[in-house]
Formats: sequence, structure tokens, C-alpha cells
Amino acid sequence: MNFTATSLPESFPQLDLDFSAPASASFQDTTTQTSTISHYHHWNVPEAPVRANEVKSIFIEFTEKFGFQQDNMRNMFDHLMTMLDSRASRMTPTQALRSLHADYIGGEHANYRKWYFVAQLNLDDCHTGPKTPTSLLIEEAKRGWRERMESMSDHARMAQLALFLLIWGEAAVLRYAPELLCFLFKAADDYQGPAQPSFLDNIVTPLYRFARDQSYKVVNGECVRRERDHNDIIGYDDINQSFWDRHAIARLKLTDGRLLKDIPIAERYGSLVHVDWSSILRKTFYETRSWMHLLINFSRIWVIHAASFWYYMAVNADFLYVESSREMAVNLSIVGLGGLVAVFVMATATLAEFMYLPASIHTAKMLLGRLLILFLLAGCHVGATIYVVWFDRTSLIALVTSACQLGLGAIVAIVLATVPSAALFQQHSSSHYLASKTFTASFPLMQSDDRLMSILLWICVFICKFLETYFFLALSFRDAIAATSSVQLHNCQKDPLLGRWMCVVMPALTNIFMFMVEFILFFLDTYLWYVVWNTVFSLSQAMRQGISVMSSWKTLFARLPRHMFAKITSTAELKTTYVRKLACSQMWNAIIISMYREHLLSINHLQYLLYLVEFTEDEHGSTVRELRSPIFFDPNSKATKESYFPPHSEAERRLSFFAQSLSTDIPTPCSVQEMPTFTVFTPHFSEKILLSLREIIREEDTTTRVTLLEYLKQLHPTEWHNFVKDTKFIAEEEVQQGEDAKDDLPFYCIGFKSSAPEYTLRTRLWASLRAQTLYRTVSGFMNYARALKILHRIEHPELATHDEAIKATEAHLDEIAHHKFRFLIAMQRYAVFDDEEAENCEFLLKEFPHLQIAYIEEISNGEGHEPTYYSVLVDGHCQNLPRNKRLPRYRIRLPGNPILGDGKSDNQNHALIFYRGEYLQLVDANQDNYLEECLKIRSIFSEFEQHGAPNEEQLYALNPNSSSTSPVAIVGAREYIFSENMGVLGDLAAGKEQTFGTLTQRIMARLGGRLHYGHPDFLNAVFMTTRGGVSKAQRGLHLNEDIYAGMNALSRGGRVKHTEYLQCGKGRDLGFCSILNFTTKIGTGMGEQLLSREYYYLGTQLPIDRFLTFYYAHPGFHMNNIMIIFAIQAFLFCMMLVATMAASLPYCFGDNCFDIQPVYEWFERCVVSILIVLCISFLPLFLQELSEKGTWRSMVRLLKQLFSLSPLFEVFVTQIYATSVLSSLSFGGARYIATGRGFATIRLPFAMLYSSCTMTKRIEPGGLETGGEVM
Repeated sequence: MNFTATSLPESFPQLDLDFSAPASASFQDTTTQTSTISHYHHWNVPEAPVRANEVKSIFIEFTEKFGFQQDNMRNMFDHLMTMLDSRASRMTPTQALRSLHADYIGGEHANYRKWYFVAQLNLDDCHTGPKTPTSLLIEEAKRGWRERMESMSDHARMAQLALFLLIWGEAAVLRYAPELLCFLFKAADDYQGPAQPSFLDNIVTPLYRFARDQSYKVVNGECVRRERDHNDIIGYDDINQSFWDRHAIARLKLTDGRLLKDIPIAERYGSLVHVDWSSILRKTFYETRSWMHLLINFSRIWVIHAASFWYYMAVNADFLYVESSREMAVNLSIVGLGGLVAVFVMATATLAEFMYLPASIHTAKMLLGRLLILFLLAGCHVGATIYVVWFDRTSLIALVTSACQLGLGAIVAIVLATVPSAALFQQHSSSHYLASKTFTASFPLMQSDDRLMSILLWICVFICKFLETYFFLALSFRDAIAATSSVQLHNCQKDPLLGRWMCVVMPALTNIFMFMVEFILFFLDTYLWYVVWNTVFSLSQAMRQGISVMSSWKTLFARLPRHMFAKITSTAELKTTYVRKLACSQMWNAIIISMYREHLLSINHLQYLLYLVEFTEDEHGSTVRELRSPIFFDPNSKATKESYFPPHSEAERRLSFFAQSLSTDIPTPCSVQEMPTFTVFTPHFSEKILLSLREIIREEDTTTRVTLLEYLKQLHPTEWHNFVKDTKFIAEEEVQQGEDAKDDLPFYCIGFKSSAPEYTLRTRLWASLRAQTLYRTVSGFMNYARALKILHRIEHPELATHDEAIKATEAHLDEIAHHKFRFLIAMQRYAVFDDEEAENCEFLLKEFPHLQIAYIEEISNGEGHEPTYYSVLVDGHCQNLPRNKRLPRYRIRLPGNPILGDGKSDNQNHALIFYRGEYLQLVDANQDNYLEECLKIRSIFSEFEQHGAPNEEQLYALNPNSSSTSPVAIVGAREYIFSENMGVLGDLAAGKEQTFGTLTQRIMARLGGRLHYGHPDFLNAVFMTTRGGVSKAQRGLHLNEDIYAGMNALSRGGRVKHTEYLQCGKGRDLGFCSILNFTTKIGTGMGEQLLSREYYYLGTQLPIDRFLTFYYAHPGFHMNNIMIIFAIQAFLFCMMLVATMAASLPYCFGDNCFDIQPVYEWFERCVVSILIVLCISFLPLFLQELSEKGTWRSMVRLLKQLFSLSPLFEVFVTQIYATSVLSSLSFGGARYIATGRGFATIRLPFAMLYSSCTMTKRIEPGGLETGGEVM
């Protein structure tokens, strides 16, 4: 019995859509898998340049020569052959081999080739003398490289690929250091000496122990963490960057004191075992905890705002420094000091860079040269102002001098605000610059229309900002500052300690705090206008793509069959109307039946939605089969939406998005045979796999008011009703008319009447598919296999469907589907699961035999000795062992404990060697997918622009200038937050996630600012794995591990796209403390990001428009929260000081009194500004809902959040964001926080929630309020 779905009544035809046949074993026995090479169908052809047996021989030869592990050899052989077979399905085998070699080793965008020239190893290979080659020598070396690559034999290409993958497969944590792997590959590729012992023990383990000992010490065989901060730890990035520089590599010493460079190239690999790695491994960037990172990384942000603010204030507050109208020169000179402000900000940032960059001749030359020019510019400004203000205030010479100063200052401010600081006053000819540019600033070029949109957006933002600032802030502030600056406290009493000093200081101190508040508000409104215009541009982009609610639903669905055939199928031969209709019917019926089996639709809805076969008689009396389209597609049908599916249901949402997405532009798909192989990759630690019966039907504790099952029944009443009807149908317990309705109570209460395991399991699965469980994720993404079977059957209508051959056909479809698609779970704790977890995991493997699980196995070596660790892979075809375990398919020894970081990234890294194919989709263990979305998977791969056969003349090209040549590294997709209907806070968290995943990422991708956020992004596997992997893993520093992979891809030349036509489901936190814990994790992670070298490189090297997009889309959001808190505190100080003066002086007009009315008006504007900034966060969600769901539903959702007092919850969120970033930036302590993904069914007093989730700040605000009231 299939427990995940129920059978349809016989009256509904299934059109050969029976996918319940048992899976055929596409994996061979563990001991013979790699020796059986017949399943690489597209490679095993006569024209293959290197036969599979020859490839196997190459792997065996390298394994014996370098001491690789046997399982590593078997795993990497299958890895390489699967990738070659995938490419050979859409091009010739020779093109497949050469294009893959170009991507890994020799092509223009291959990381190894870039490293080879950055490290200037061509000098060693060519035996040239100069230490720094001229550009002519570099070009000559590149031409030589191209000639060598093009003349290389296919056997040699295959050998290089095999060697690189063998090194990568056994490198463990060294995979985080891609240039180190390039160095090891170069040494091994050049090696011509005798066979070497274990690669793992002699090469990997010493480097692993060096990296481990930075953060841990081994005590009695266990790793104990050292109390070190990031600036004292030589991390993976430091190790990696040590291999960027030719001179650093040349300093490598052996234990006997010899230099590695003095050993012949062909013998160097054999000496690596004796290398003292600590001889070159040094800190290359100091992640010292300091607020100065904000100044250095975002110096242009400070220049823009500080200089602009000076210009505004100097013009509006001229009464502070001009005594008469004749002193125009003084006015111009003071205004012109805005250039000095910009110089001061940049000079301070430059001085601060000495704190974070290691001392070297290059660093000193770069920073001191910049400082010298900045000091010269500052001297010009200071000299001009001194002359005009103190020596000559009114003459023509003074006026000309001040005018020149103003012009120079404006030019300087514009240059410092727009030119990246790393490019200021620099000559780019050194090898250090070449390395930095290649690995940290190889930003892909944007298309002209995207760049124009990026520039236009920021022009709109700053035009609105400057106009609003002038009319709303600056003019009102002039009167307020005039009122406070003219106050003199003559009648205040003398203090015993301070005398009358406070009487003199109080007005000046008030002015200082008022300027501070005004400056913070000046910062805040930039983010406000960014949100507004970002939303406008994103919605205009959506409208241009056809993503809106403006099309009527009947028109949309009437066009759906035509869209389905045109945009999902790839078979050009299906030209007749009937055959096209048949193809659409197979896809559509499969979608509807899947929804029925998921209990989203009832049996009554199917008659309106399914394609049905009708039998009629022709004029000759013969029976004719006719395929009738559902009336759902008839735009003239009088039926209402409620006839087709429940109103506002999951079925309506999914089908509406499916129809809407197919009305947009979608890349043309390839055939299933030609599509690339890909892997869905999910990390798992302790997330719930499957809900137990106890969890479902019992209350959690005394604070729970409802059982989980009762809660789910309230959330999904229609789906529960459908489930109960199906359960009764399976149990063959039809309710007779007049029978006591009490007999149905067990079904409607707990979903079953019999306690047999098959019935209790159905209830568990129904609940698990509506919770955030791993089973929901696996079940959803396994729909890829079903979708590929449907599409392949459509493309090959000749496949037999009669009963005698149906099993063979299903076996063939199963083999095709799982050859193209793999699902890999990095299940870190699999080896130590308790009995319940092991049983649930075994159920997954039986339900989905092709599911693969990678885990870490720890073997004890006795007390006081370090355990031995293995990366292990099992699947549903592996032999069963006791205690619900499986015999491993691969078991690869590791140099030590692979979990040295915060966990998730290390878990991904150890399992990454088991992925297969050309692309990866990264998903979390609380996501979902749908059959109708899986049907569009082939179009996603077209986004990577690698479908066609490569131009062999361009494989090893020298300098392609077209922006389209930059490889696509990441393709993002939409997310639907399926937890949005689970409570007010769940809806609030879902709204933020939904807005970020759609509206924000849509425009960020066009503006070149989108990164990698973990899920459900598709990755170019070769690009990412040759550049450090899918995440980073230094403990604490890389807490938000996914985003670093995105920054790494952007910095190294990878393009990032975002698609609107594909969506996945995603769960979000639901409870009060759970959401705030997640907020804390994100906030502390951002504090660590601000310390990182990635932010330094991006902040100091991105072009101005892309820099602004990057800043306001990522750290700018958190800086906005910090400034809101600072603005409130500074505002309270102002209120206290103004109240103090108002209490000491009478309210009147004149010399010895205080005209407080302008200050009150300024206070009102400040309050309004802060409230607007707080409330602007609701604008994107409202407009997103408005564009996709209409006015009524968008208003309902907005009002629901407002009347549920969600703005008050936003106060919690803002404060925790700000406090988390500041505490992490100042004191550290960032760590992974398990937020919890369960349902919020517990009720606690607000005081308890507040005390447990609020980070107590200082007492100033409360004290200031009290002080202000007293005064």
C-alpha cells in the first residue's frame, strides 16, 4: 500500500500515469558498482575520445601513485563519468571532455588557470628570468598556455581531470582553500617520481591539523576550543590567500631548512610531506572587533552623507558664522569645507586600514600614497579657509579663493564618493594588485540595460532624498537651531561643584545633540527612499514580465493548455492538435491527481478539472475514444471558482501561480535525454524527520491548550475532511444511511479507527506533510523524478503502455529519471540516531530508495586517542544492517573531526563529494516542492547558458570581452512561505521572507546585488566547487555561512540570476521567542560579516551603483535599525536638554528668554520621521500583495497585521537586530541558535516572553524620560 496517497475510483481514467511501480535498482552492488560502467549511456559510444575502461585505468594509476583511498577513487570515478555523461547527452563526447577540462583547468574562466597566472607560475615553467614579467611577457605566456591546452591530447585532459578530482575528493576541510588545492594539483601534475604513500596522511592531515590547532587543542583525544578571537586565528581564508602570491609560495621551507623552490619541479610533490607549512601561513586580514570596520568598508556611504549634510547645514545655518551680507567669501569658504569633510572621512578610513591589513611594503606604499594626496587636498582647504576667515573676509581675492575652494571641494567630494577607495590614486601594475583583482574584484559586467536601471534607480533615490531633506528637514531645522543657539542662561543658579559652567555649556550641548539627531535622520531617509524606489522598480519589472493580478483568472486558465505545451514540452514533432492535447492532458491530470492524493482536492472537484476519455460511436457504429478537455479551461463556463477548488485554498494558490508563471517568458527547455544531471542537496542535523503519533495527539505540556492534530485540523479543515473520506474509503467502511454518526468520530478526531500501523502511519504522514519536517522536503523534491517520467513519456509516445510491457516501461522511466536527478541529504547525526530517528530515517529510505544519505562516522580508538572519522554514503539500495542501518556504498577516511565550525557548512562540505551532475539545488530541511513546479525544471538549467555545444575555438580563449561570457554561478527561485496562515506572528515572519524572496531579490539580481541565501538556489557545481564550495566555515565568523558563497561567487566573476517562474515552499519560525531567536542569529551573523574580508573587498572595490545596492540590501538594513535606536536615544537627550533650558528661561521673544516654538515643531518632524522609517517596512509587502493578489486581499493582510499590533512587535525586532549587531561587533559571542520550527501552540504570559527574549539595554532611555518629566 502506498501510504502517501490514496487510489482514485475506477471511474476516473488515469491516462497511463501510474507511477507507483516499484523503483528499479539503478545502483549495483556496493562492491561492484564502479566496475560496472554500462550505465554511462551517452559516453559509452564508439566516438568517445577516452573509453570508460581507460578512464578507470587512469584513476587506478593515480591511486597507486599518490596513495589515494580506494573508495575515494571509486567515488570520483563515478563523479567524473556522470558529469561527462551528462554533457555528452547534449554534445559530442569530445566536446563534453574538452568543455569540462576548460571549466576545471584550462579555460578562460577556470579557477586553476587564473591562479596559475596570478601566482606567475608561468615563469617557472618557461624558465624566464624577470621576477615581475611585463605585460608583453604575460600575453606571450597566455598564448603559450592556449597553444598547450589546444594541443593537449584527450587522454591528458582526462588525466588532469581525474587527478584534480581525486585531490578534491580527499581534501576534506582544505576544500575551503581552492588556491591551495590548485597548488597541490600543480605539484602532483608535475610529479614524475616514485609512488608516494597516503595522500591523506602525508599531505592533507598536516594542513588539517594546522587549521584545527588554530581554534582547538586536543586533550585526551578530544578537541577543546581555544579562547581566541578571529584576529588571532589563521583561518581557511588566510591559508588560501597565502598561495596567491608567488613570493609567499617561494618561502615554503622543508623541515631540514631547504626551500621547496630549490627542488626540481618534477620532484617537488614528493617533498611536500616534509614541508613546514607554518613557514608561510600568516594572517592576511585581521578581523579585529572594532567599529572602524563600518568606516573602512562603507567609507563612500559616510562621504556621501557627511559631505552632503555639511553642504545643507552650512547653507542653512549661515547665521552661525557670517556677520554681514558682505561676507559672501566666508559663506562660500565654509560651504566649500564639505570637500574637507569628505577628505577627513577618507583619510580616517585609510588610517584605520593599517589595523586590519598585515604590515608589508605593498600595504605601506598603497596607504601612505593615498594619505599623502589626501593631506595635500586637506591642506588646500584649510589654507583657503584660514585666509578667508581670519585675514581677508570681503575682498575680490577672497571671493575668488573661496569660489575655487568650493569647486575643488565639490569635485573632491564627488570623486571620493564615487571612486572605490582601493582604486584611489593607485597604479595597478604589481602582482599583488593582479591577485587582488582576480580573486576579490573580478565582478561580472552588467548588461547595458541593467546598468542603466541601476544608475537610474540611485538617481531617483538621491533626487527624492535631497529634495525631501531640504523642504522637510533642513528648513525647519534652521529655525530650531537659531532658537537654541541664541539662548543665554544668565539667571541659572551657581552649582557648588561646577559653578556656572553648565549654564554656558547647556545651549552648545543642546545644539550638538540636535545636529546629531538631524544627521541620523539624514542617514535614515536614504534607506526610506531606497525601499520606496526599490519597490517601484521591482513592481515595474514584474509588470513587464507579466506577473500581476490584472489578467482575469478565466483568461489565464483558458490559455494554460497552450502555454503548457509551448513552454514545458520540448518535442517539436507534436504538431497535430490531438497529440498536443494528449501531451497537455498527461501533465495536467498528473498535477490534479497529485493534489487529490495530497488531499487538497476532493473527489467532487475532479470532474471539473480532469481530462476525461469519452467513448462515442461514429457513423459506422465503431467505438471512438475522445479526449474531452475539462470545463475548467472553458472561458465561457458559468461555473464559479468554488466549483473547481476550495476558495483561498492551497490548490487555488498553486494552480494560479502555475498558470501565471507560464504566461511569462520562460527559456525553451531541452529534452529529458539532453538535460543535465543535477542534485538536490539538503543539510540535516536534528530537524524533525517524521512526526510521531505521540507528538500529534497529545498536548506538549501544561502550557499547551491544544494538540498538534487539533491545531492542524483547524488550519486545514478541508484537507482534513478529504483525508478522512479517503481513509474511510481505504478501510472500506462506508457509512450507511441512518447509521449512528458516532462510528465516524474516531476518523474525524484522530484520522483512524483501527490502530493498525498502516492507518496510524497515514495520520502521521498527513500531519508531517503540513509541518516543517524532513519528510515533507523529501516527498516534495522527489517530485522531480515523477516530472521527468511524465516529460520523457510525452517525448516518446512510442513507449509501450499495454499490460505486458508496462513494468519494463516503468523501469526504463525510473532509470532515466534517477539518472538525471539525485537527492542527497547531509545527515550529520545519522550514525548516532536514537531508535525513533533511525526508524523514521529507514522509512524514508524504503519509501524513496534512490534517496542518498551522507553522514559522519566516528570510530573510537581507545581512551586518550583521537577517534577516526569517515564520510559515509548510503541509499535505499544498500544492504540492511541491524538497528536500522545500511551497509555503506562509499566510506572515505577523513584527517580528523570535520566539524570545526558552526556545523552546517562543515556538514555540507564533507557530503559535497557525493553530489552528482553539473548543477546543485540547495534546500533546507523545512522546504517543499510541487509536481507542477518540477515540470519546469529544465528551463532553469537554460538560465546557466551552457546548453549548446561549445565553440571549440573559444574554449581556451585569451580575453573575451563580452559580458555574456561571465559564467552564471547562481540562479535563484521564488519561495512561498507556507507557514503564513499559522498565527499572526507566523504571518508577519512569512511576509518579510516572502517580500525578500520575491520583490527584493527580483530587482537585486537585475542591479547586480543579489547574493546566495541558501535556499532554494541552483548552483553551477563546477564553478562553486573550484572556488571554495557552497559555504564557508570558520567558527563564529561565518555564522551566516551561505551568504559568503554568494560574495565569493560575485567577487570571482560569477553572475547571479533570479527567476520568477519557479517557486518552492518554505517554512518559517512561528512563535514569539522563536522569531526573535532567528532575528538574533541574523543580527549576530551580520556583526560577524562586518568584520570579514569579504565586506572589506566588496566595500572598497565595487562600482558606486552596485556598492550602494549591496550596502542597502544587506548591511544597510541593519545599520538602519541601529540608527533608529540611536536616533531615539539622541532625541531623548535633546528633549531633556530643551526641557532644562525651558524650565530656566521664560517663554517669550527677546534676549533673555527662550522662543521654544520652532524647537517643538522640529521635535514633531523628528517623531514623524522616525515613525515613517519604522512603518515603511510594511510598504513592500502591501505592494507585493497588491500586484499579485489584488486590492482586497492586500488590504486585509495589512489591516490584519496593523490591528494585531504587529508594529509593536517590530519594535522588539528592531531593538534585537540593533543590539545583536552591536554586541557581536564589539564583544563577539556569535553562535548558531536553534530557532525551532514547531507550531506555536504554547501560551505564556507576556512578561515571561518579554523577559526571556528581550536583550536588556542600558538604562539611559528610561532615565532620560524620567529626567525630562521632572524638569
